[in-house]
Amino acid sequence: MSDYIVLIPLFLGVIAMLNRSEVFSKVVKYISLGYFFVLTVFFILVRERIYDLYHKGSPIPDIYWEKNSNWADIGMFLYLVPTAVIFLILCLTWFKREKDIKWKILMFLFFVVGAVLLFGYSFIFSLSLGYVP
Repeated sequence: MSDYIVLIPLFLGVIAMLNRSEVFSKVVKYISLGYFFVLTVFFILVRERIYDLYHKGSPIPDIYWEKNSNWADIGMFLYLVPTAVIFLILCLTWFKREKDIKWKILMFLFFVVGAVLLFGYSFIFSLSLGYVP
């Protein structure tokens, strides 16, 4: 289970963005939270199934590494695209609301920092869950 610690920051970040935001309706918030919860359970179950199928002997076959890496790439896409869309909608909404140029610059910097963090997270996600030797 310690392999999946990398999912916790993303899940908590999405929960925080959705709960703190007044942009999304309650229905959208519940659907989004349900999507991420179901995706997390499904991702873990499939990854564990791949592990159980191919991780039996001492030399781990190359097919295990390939399937695990492909599944991690699919999972990363399914996690990060909706997260990026939620983040983009929030930033655009905040940017439109502000009239002061100083706050618009700060919002833009916040967006850039958030985009860099998502990119870094995708690297860590791929490295920790989809590693191929």
